[in-house]
Amino acid sequence: MGLSMPAKTMVFTCVKKWDGDSQRCIGFGEYIQMSGRAGRRGKDEQGICIIMVDEKMEMNILKDMVLGNPSPLVSTFRLSYYSILNLLSHAEGQFAAEHVIKNSFHQFQYEKVFLENFPYLFSDFWILVENVKTSS
Repeated sequence: MGLSMPAKTMVFTCVKKWDGDSQRCIGFGEYIQMSGRAGRRGKDEQGICIIMVDEKMEMNILKDMVLGNPSPLVSTFRLSYYSILNLLSHAEGQFAAEHVIKNSFHQFQYEKVFLENFPYLFSDFWILVENVKTSS
């Protein structure tokens, strides 16, 4: 359960977290998620984030936590027979199932990769066509 409490300032008294096995520093995504709470009251243009670190913390770890790159999002959407049958029985048939698939994050990622690779696929196709022509 999460709380939606207005806050102008976020204070990190510790940047380590128990992950079930050991203590580890929070990652970039976790830092952004938690520090992003500051200044969202509808009153503030900016929020304030204070990080209390001790002298043992390495600067590169702190830098990665604050300025790092987010982990890539990869869809784990998998259609099972059950989910297809469920869509077909509770919605308006084929249209609803198609709508869910076409508007899924998985489909968005697939189309993005396809469009990025399309020029290469197309050029490979013409290379194959030329090879077939020259071999005949």
